[in-house]
Amino acid sequence: MYRFSIVTVGGVKNGPLAELVLHYQRLLRPFAKVDVTETKDVRRVDKNAFSVLLTEHGKEYLTGDFADQLANWSEHETRTIEFVVAGPFGVDKTVEGNFDATLSLSKLTFPHDVATMLLYEQLYRTMTILVGKTYHY
Repeated sequence: MYRFSIVTVGGVKNGPLAELVLHYQRLLRPFAKVDVTETKDVRRVDKNAFSVLLTEHGKEYLTGDFADQLANWSEHETRTIEFVVAGPFGVDKTVEGNFDATLSLSKLTFPHDVATMLLYEQLYRTMTILVGKTYHY
């Protein structure tokens, strides 16, 4: 089973986005254990995890390639993957070196709570690809 750690600066505010995050957290349960941590600053929480910073400067993936990358990052489900989502003021580019990888969800810029929701949706989508479930077409 995959293990994801989602670290957010400030978390997701109550409302429709928070409901969508909860929805995707429930959908992920058969495929992955997901831990959530809210912090006040952009930082790694689990020093043993493969830590990925979401940033506008990050690497972009096609969905199928992202699924393959998750399998690699997790060392085939033996290592936790930590995703760190910056707060509303983003992250200084000099911080990127503290992480094992960077990820951009799009060339567009999103509010941090939208980015968090999109991350959950993409994690669910990639899990369905990896197990052969029909969600991604």
